[in-house]
Amino acid sequence: MSARGAGRRAAFTLVELIIVIGILSVLIGVGVGLVARIQVGDRAAVGTVQSVLRSARNWSVARDAPARVRIDAQGSTIQAFGATVVGTWHFEDLPIRGAFGSEGVSLGGRIVPDGFTGSALSFAGEPARSRVEIPVQLDPAFDLARGFSIRCVVRLAGGAGGELLAIGASAGLAVGEDGAVRAWFAPAIVTDDGERRRGGRLGLSTQGGLLRAGRWSEVEVQYDRARLAILVDGALAAHLVETAEVWDVEGPLVLSPSGAAFPGAIDALVVAAVTGEERRALPRGVEFAPGGPTEIVFAAGGGLDRSVHQEPVRLALRLGDGREERILVNLHGTVE
Repeated sequence: MSARGAGRRAAFTLVELIIVIGILSVLIGVGVGLVARIQVGDRAAVGTVQSVLRSARNWSVARDAPARVRIDAQGSTIQAFGATVVGTWHFEDLPIRGAFGSEGVSLGGRIVPDGFTGSALSFAGEPARSRVEIPVQLDPAFDLARGFSIRCVVRLAGGAGGELLAIGASAGLAVGEDGAVRAWFAPAIVTDDGERRRGGRLGLSTQGGLLRAGRWSEVEVQYDRARLAILVDGALAAHLVETAEVWDVEGPLVLSPSGAAFPGAIDALVVAAVTGEERRALPRGVEFAPGGPTEIVFAAGGGLDRSVHQEPVRLALRLGDGREERILVNLHGTVE
């Protein structure tokens, strides 16, 4: 082979080398970009779930109220719900005044000095139809559709029972003659022709003997469109699985709402409404791994609700390449 031919061959090889290097550069660039996008999506998915979980826990700490996270594995979405206090009353004098400008109209009842904290409102021995009405239906914050909690301290004067309170025709609380606590709410139902209307009361009752004459007892009713529960002195006394929407608050909050005056006193009444954050969706290609929890419940104060979770909660995200990222919520409520 001549020197001239060898030079042409060497030049041709150099061109080929430049082309190959160019192609490799393009392929490497595309690959790095693809990996970067996958990693960014993975981090975003994990961050989204952790953010919602921490938001719910922070809610329960800041408001000293339960919070819940619901996970829709089929829709690859997650949403936090928490309770916001919409009314508080401590019954120190007449007329009845509460937080957020919620003043009541007294149609009976009297302030007694031996309350749970300070004074209290008593209907014991009062005439029939004695009551206090508080126009909460005028406050847009009293939207109980997603759920509610009613917490108060009650002292019976004798062995009789009666209706303690009602929030319009939406929810209420009563005490049985046997010392049982009874709670109810009215569901919003949609008929076959699409009409929305109020359904019949859904009720729940505890066993008897939980409330005793002459003793203050803390009573709380919780409903979050997953469970209706009654707690007495901090202990779960009864619960019922239910998911119905609560009917609109169209009337006032009435204390001692029946014809007969409630045979006892009430103090430290707090009403909260359940509100929810915007539903968050996982990035495309990421989903919740099968077998994970459908909801995570934080108790007031930030720890996991021990009546629901007896051990730390673990959930996993399945990534587009088949790997799984795991997230842990320990019993104290911290997210890892």
